[in-house]
Amino acid sequence: MPYNKKGAPRWLVTYSDMVTLLLCFFVLLLAFANTDMVKFKEVLGSMKDAFGIQRELLVLGKEGGQKLPIKMESKLDNSEKDKDRLVNLLKTMVEEEGVAKQTFITRDSNGVRIEIMELVGEVMFGPGDTEILPAAQRLFRKIIPMIKETTYKITVQGHTDDIPISNSRFPSNWELSSARAGSVVRFFIRAGDLDPRRFSAVGCAHTKPLFENDTPENRSKNRRVSIIFELF
Repeated sequence: MPYNKKGAPRWLVTYSDMVTLLLCFFVLLLAFANTDMVKFKEVLGSMKDAFGIQRELLVLGKEGGQKLPIKMESKLDNSEKDKDRLVNLLKTMVEEEGVAKQTFITRDSNGVRIEIMELVGEVMFGPGDTEILPAAQRLFRKIIPMIKETTYKITVQGHTDDIPISNSRFPSNWELSSARAGSVVRFFIRAGDLDPRRFSAVGCAHTKPLFENDTPENRSKNRRVSIIFELF
């Protein structure tokens, strides 16, 4: 093959490419040898969120001259911390409003819920009715600041005891519990001037009791309203 006097020999082009690649390789090695771990974790965290498939990330650190895996904070860990912060906030507000006796705060797979229970002699609704009684209205007004304090979606669940109901308005506890949940949602929206798009209402009838329906007191506690702050 003839030699091209006007350009570099072909072997020199290949050799130059190889030298350039080796140079890039050693530059990368040098860069990783002086990694800013804070920035490196931020980059890895951004990659984790972008791909959305990693629950846990491990990077290498040093302790006593030994390379050890360091567990990095995952998105799941952050979600649990969000739940803890919301639980602590709600517990503080419940105590400040003086309604701790009638509320029970817990966590579930979707977020955090406040269980608002009836007490014996302090019912939220009349028997087989959906109108919120004055004592319950005062209680629900104290919950409104807790809802305003957050921007989460809210699901309101209505619950009944296991005593069957059947009348012209409500053929079963399913319809009654759904209507009561709707009444509470309407009350929150109207009294708190809240965005209706944040709310949904669900009827659970007697299917999710907190206590055995074996005494009048336990039945009154099962006749309750659940307010769920949806973190997911």
